[in-house]
Amino acid sequence: MGSLDTKTPVRADHRFIHQLISVTLDGKVEEIPAEFDRVSRVFQKAGGSWMRLFRGSPKDVSLLKKILKVAHKKGYLTKKSKWNGTNG
Repeated sequence: MGSLDTKTPVRADHRFIHQLISVTLDGKVEEIPAEFDRVSRVFQKAGGSWMRLFRGSPKDVSLLKKILKVAHKKGYLTKKSKWNGTNG
């Protein structure tokens, strides 16, 4: 049995959200499981299907991208703090 990597989410929906965030939002979001859960619930309430998405549905991928962009813009996803490389 392999070990779990703390940087890779265990749940498939969280892994997919993580992947989309790194591509569409340039990794500007902290990876907080509770926030990923919220995105997942909103996606399903908006008519999205994880089964269809994992089978390659462009409609569901597009819907999830829109949800992530709105969640980022409205502050539902914690933005990574910028580090400017100075002390103090």
